[in-house]
Amino acid sequence: MPKRAGGFVLDMSEVERNMRRLNKRILPTKIRWGLTLAGSKLMTDVIVVEPTAPIRRSEEWPMGYPPGSERLAGELRASGALFVDGVKKGDTVKRGEKATGRYQPLKYGGTRIPLMSHEACVVFNAPYAVEQHEAWPDKTEPGAGQHYLSKKLYGNAVEYIGIVAEVVRL
Repeated sequence: MPKRAGGFVLDMSEVERNMRRLNKRILPTKIRWGLTLAGSKLMTDVIVVEPTAPIRRSEEWPMGYPPGSERLAGELRASGALFVDGVKKGDTVKRGEKATGRYQPLKYGGTRIPLMSHEACVVFNAPYAVEQHEAWPDKTEPGAGQHYLSKKLYGNAVEYIGIVAEVVRL
């Protein structure tokens, strides 16, 4: 609706329409894309930057475990998944060497995302992922270590935020 300002009429309808478009379509799309890029970088860093997510190494067994074992080396690394606003956007299945990705989460299992909020959720879903992250300091893979996820998240937070900010910048 036109607004009166002194002796003339100022029609702000186009500005208002474009602001609604910016807030409802453009910015959310850019934010989701930025979160996807930042989350993908975090998942990659967990696997290639020390301390890395562990993988079972054994000179005795090339697959990491004795013959007949159901486990394969790399299942922890292959269990990584990225969810942005509850939608799966990436995984680390191919990073698990001989692993099958059997622990890949099929759907988002986090908390409800409030309206007008956005969230990236990186998950390593192997049943022993938390224990390996927190409790076992000795790893069979050189360069692998405890806190393989949290050290990246805290140490590189500015970089990940910068990725999102760069994408969102208009």
